[in-house]
Amino acid sequence: MDKSNPNAAPQSATLEPTPTPGNELQEIPPGSDPIDVGACVRRGFELTKRNFGTIILAGLAFLGVVIVAAIILDRIDSALGLEVKEVPMDLGNGQIINVPIEGPSLLNNIVSNVLSIFLSLGLCRFGLNLVSGKPAAVGQLFGEGNKLLRAIGASILFGITVAVGLVLLVIPGIYVMLRYGQFMYAIVDRNLGVMESFHYSSSITKNNRGKIFILGLAAIGICIAGALALLVGLIFAIPMTYMSWVVAYRWMQYGKAASMDEPGTTTPLLSTV
Repeated sequence: MDKSNPNAAPQSATLEPTPTPGNELQEIPPGSDPIDVGACVRRGFELTKRNFGTIILAGLAFLGVVIVAAIILDRIDSALGLEVKEVPMDLGNGQIINVPIEGPSLLNNIVSNVLSIFLSLGLCRFGLNLVSGKPAAVGQLFGEGNKLLRAIGASILFGITVAVGLVLLVIPGIYVMLRYGQFMYAIVDRNLGVMESFHYSSSITKNNRGKIFILGLAAIGICIAGALALLVGLIFAIPMTYMSWVVAYRWMQYGKAASMDEPGTTTPLLSTV
């Protein structure tokens, strides 16, 4: 109650983050404002529409690097004779034959996965900046290299844990993904270590894991719809679903403000973070 005005009504508690004296949003208690899936998707659509050109350039740069790297690695495999040319096949009765096949070498796979993690770190930064109303540029795809070792370690641990969980009747693996799947954003956003990023993901996904699952189903549906539109729709659907995921991450941190602009503007409220 406002002591200067005895007749003022008591102020009710709110789950939304409130500005500090410096006009900065504060993180909400974990799980206190569960994400709204529909609002995240709508916000993802709006942000994709606003930043479509920048997103397409980043997407082309991402694909370009992946394609060029794949070509170079294949050439290296061929030059060194490292590509997998045959795999054994058991025909039964003790008969085993070698089936001709061509595939990338172990070295090729390792380098490709490391490159994918490196680019994913940059993509996280790019997406976080777009959602937060901060400068976003293609060059950010290559600017998170100092976090690469942590991201590799976390990705390996996460992958092993999910794989084991999927083997154990599937549901444990899904649970691991829902609880700890925000680790990459945590590494980029909070500059956390491997175990710290898992702990942070576990914290902010409290009361949100079911919503994250529904958002995943919605993302699949949106991409299917985009594919049905002669595949052209995927050009918009894929960025839109990605932006929806980033909005959901920010929502778990700052509540509904993650989906809002400053009144009368197109500047996200998160720009004060």
